[in-house]
Order: sequence, then C-alpha cells, then structure tokens
Amino acid sequence: MDPIIFLIIVGFSWISLNAIARTHWFEVKNPEVGLGYVMYRTTKLNNLIDRLSRRGQIIWKFVWDVGIISGLGILIVGLSMFTVNIPLFFQPTADGTTTAIGLTPIIPGITVSFQTLPYFIVAIMIGAIVHEFAHGIAARVEDVDLKSTGIFIFLVLFGAFVEPDDEILAQKSRRSIARIMAAGALANMVVAGIVILILIIPVGFPLLITPFYHPEPNGALIIETIPENPASQAGMKVGYAIIGINSSNGYGRILSTRDFQEYVNSSVLPNQTLTFYFACGRDPITLETVPRSDDETKGFIGIRTWEYFKPHFFNPSPLVNLIPYWTLNALFYVFMINFMLAIMNLLPIPFLDGDKLLTAFLGPKFDKYLPWIRYFTLGVLGTNLLLTLFFMGWPQL
Repeated sequence: MDPIIFLIIVGFSWISLNAIARTHWFEVKNPEVGLGYVMYRTTKLNNLIDRLSRRGQIIWKFVWDVGIISGLGILIVGLSMFTVNIPLFFQPTADGTTTAIGLTPIIPGITVSFQTLPYFIVAIMIGAIVHEFAHGIAARVEDVDLKSTGIFIFLVLFGAFVEPDDEILAQKSRRSIARIMAAGALANMVVAGIVILILIIPVGFPLLITPFYHPEPNGALIIETIPENPASQAGMKVGYAIIGINSSNGYGRILSTRDFQEYVNSSVLPNQTLTFYFACGRDPITLETVPRSDDETKGFIGIRTWEYFKPHFFNPSPLVNLIPYWTLNALFYVFMINFMLAIMNLLPIPFLDGDKLLTAFLGPKFDKYLPWIRYFTLGVLGTNLLLTLFFMGWPQL
C-alpha cells in the first residue's frame, strides 16, 4: 500500500470514529475517544500494583534511588550526545558520508515500513507496559494513590498508562517525586539490558527457543523471495527450509544459512540448473539461475535466508518455521524501543519524565533556569531532526 494512501485511510478513520463518538446517540466516556487516540481506564490492575509494591519496599526504594542517579546520568549523556551530534553533520568523511547519528520520527508508513510496523507495535506495547507499571509501583511505594491504569491506541500504536493522584503527588518530598519519575526509564533500561544480552551472547537466543525448537540450525530458512526472479518464478515461498542443493557440481548439504551462502558464492554459476530440497518432506524445486547484476560470472537465485530451527512439537509449516525469525526481529526492536524510550523520556522537555525528574532534583531555587534548559533541549532535538532530513532524509526503519 502507498504510504500516503495509508495515512489518508488512518486519518479518515480517526476523524470518522471521533465524530461518531461525539454524537448524542453514541456518546461514550470510557473508553475516551479523541482525534487520533482511544484511552480505556480501569482500576482492576491497581490491586496487582499494590501487591507488588508491598513486597520488599526497602528494596524498591533502593532500586528507585538507583533510578534517580542513572536517570540524571542518562539525561546528561543523552542531551550531550544530541548536542555534539549537530556539528558532525557538517564534517563529512573521506567518502562523502557523515558520522552523525540520524534522528528520525516514528511515522507509520513513512519512516516505519509496513514490514517492520508489527515489530514496532509489539516493542512499543512492551516498553509502555513496563514503563507504566514501574511508575505505578514506585507511586504506591511512596504512598501515592493511583486513580486508574489503562491502555490506549494512538493512530496505529498501542501503549499503557498509569494515573497517580496529582494532589497527593504534589505533597510528597522531592526525593519521592524523583523516585516515581525515574522508575519508568529505569525499567526500560533493565528490559533493554536483558534483551541485548540475549542477542549478543551466542547461547542466548538458542536457549530462549530451546523449549520449542532445536537450538542448532537444521537448514537455511527462506525469509524473502525477490519477485520476477528464478526462486519466486519456480514456486519457492517464504518459510520454506532448504536442506540440500543438487547441481552439475554435485550435492550440497545445507545445515545453516552460512552453508547456503558459501555454496551460492562458490558453486552457483549463471544459467545453471539447480534442484532444491526442503525440510518437512516438501517436494523438490528445480530452477535455472540468472547472472548476478553486480557480477555476471556468478549465478543469482533471488532469495534471502536465515537459520532454520526445526520445531520440537509442532508440525513444520512456513508459519511455524518463521516464528524464531520473527521472535529475533521482535527482540531487536524491543531493545531499540526500550533503549530510546529511556533516553528520550528522560530529556528535560515539558510533559516528559526527565523534566519532572530534573525539577524535583534541582528544587525551587533553580526554577528560573528550567525554561532555558527546556528551550535548549527542544532546539537541539529540532535541529537534529531537520539536519537528518536535509543530509540523510528520514530513512525508513
């Protein structure tokens, strides 16, 4: 679908829903429906948060104190990073590129492709739930009542929220307020840390999928077929698992995507007939390769592969075969979103936790300086966004 058409459909849907919700014969208060968002409030989760907060309150307070220190550190490092990043846009490297880090807004269909949008939705849901639950636990540890908890939809993104009693919160000490404000970002950082360990430790991901899949690869899983190329024309589908290739050069046993790449790079020639063998008793497929566009002496098939992990209990199918691949992608986005939520949410910008954390930490003596810190932060972020657009364009994630 064209991104502009997608945005038009989303916009029209929200305008229509908002109009319907405001008619006298269909007026609703919970969920609250607004232009571009829906919020559902409940008190059913309050008891769960209460029970969690009552266990080990001394430990919780120590954890949230750590959150204050780490939160202030992330605030300073994050703001410094975005500030130092600005001149890097004007210092190209020898090959004409830039060492600056691009800052891109999340716009579904524009900067977030339809292919990666499901991962973003899952990651944002996890990040928001963890973030808000941490705020809720911290609030109850500091004896701040919760008016409600809930979930919301903003455009096509899902999230969660916790509503502490603002009157009680305002009466609490600066330290208590700082603990509550720092809790969400600390929880996001903990989630990001756990996920990155799973991703970078060699046994991390295999151990995660072991209850359902063999931890060792058993072939090369097709994760993409390029249209109008030999593989797609011959009938190969995403989710097929290649375990062998037969050609005039002999039979090649494929035990991993690395085996597949080595075989293709060393043995596959243009206009060569290949027979592919698949897991799960699927019928072999024969095709004829074409020359590669970058090297006409080598053959091109037209697929991208990843590791195939054989399921333990489920009947193998393209859908079941793809679950580990989807899980790995989701974990990557969970790490990225939680990491960025922690950094962005701790910046001293109005309505974000970082602004409230800094206000509580500095105290009323520094109130006159806070507007200038906010203006500076907004200017730095806005400059990064504009320079990214000018020098790189907002790349699609």
